[in-house]
Amino acid sequence: MKYEINPKKINNLTALPNEIKEYLREVSGDNFKVLFLIFSEKNFLSCFEIATKLDITVSQVEDAIRFWKFKGILKIPEEEKAIIKIEKPSIEQITTKELIEAKNENKLVTMLFKEAEMLFKKPLRPIERRTLLYIYEFYKLDVDIILMVLDFCIRNKKSLKQILLICEKMADEDLTSHEEAENYIKKLTENLNIEKQVKHSFGIYERKLSTNEKKYINKWTEKYGFKINMIKLAFNICVDRTGKLSFQYIEKILQNWKKSNIKTPKEIEQLNLKKSKSNEKNNKKTSYNLDEILSKNPLYIPE
Repeated sequence: MKYEINPKKINNLTALPNEIKEYLREVSGDNFKVLFLIFSEKNFLSCFEIATKLDITVSQVEDAIRFWKFKGILKIPEEEKAIIKIEKPSIEQITTKELIEAKNENKLVTMLFKEAEMLFKKPLRPIERRTLLYIYEFYKLDVDIILMVLDFCIRNKKSLKQILLICEKMADEDLTSHEEAENYIKKLTENLNIEKQVKHSFGIYERKLSTNEKKYINKWTEKYGFKINMIKLAFNICVDRTGKLSFQYIEKILQNWKKSNIKTPKEIEQLNLKKSKSNEKNNKKTSYNLDEILSKNPLYIPE
């Protein structure tokens, strides 16, 4: 495929060190984006500001800074060294030699790589081997649990980054037994199915759900306890009233239903019927009786 640079779309250029070309094959996308942002901004950005701009975690930004410090591209001032300690290696710091040694000397790692290749249905890339070894060595998860997460992520087309995040959360929550891991994956699967149902019900086909939208859905199902039929009903009411999809508006509807202890569509029908009867009763009270008016105030109506 041939390509060329479009000068019409380029206003400014960002200078990057020529030395980074040595690391292009091993650097992750997040690490490269952090470095690019650091060099492209005129003013100093804190780790929090970088994380916000790139929509990643502060720890991921710090990992990127450690990586480029290790490669000699960035430096950490003396006063910051006490704050940003190199407490753990980043994935990119695992060398090819370490990968080969782990595979040859640790039977569990050998099994992990072999089973992972069967799940991926292809030979593992170096970054995939590094990620799996990193999870095994740093998060101390059993091989069967790592493979369980891997199977879930492959079936649901999740990235390496998401595999790492799931394993990190499981390690943080100390979900180290097979049963605990199985229940956690089961819960992730249920949440994913709910998200798919919501996307289908809301007519969202061309894009992924945003982080905030996922948080809304999680609140509706976990905190409020609503099933998909109630969420879909709230969506229909939202569109009828506003003419568009609004997660904030649907949130208000479901929040009111939760406060009123409404759980089923039948209860909505009963509530609407009750309101209808109440409105009808009020209308009758305020309507005019023509016979009564004429009896009190007779008018001459010509034939």
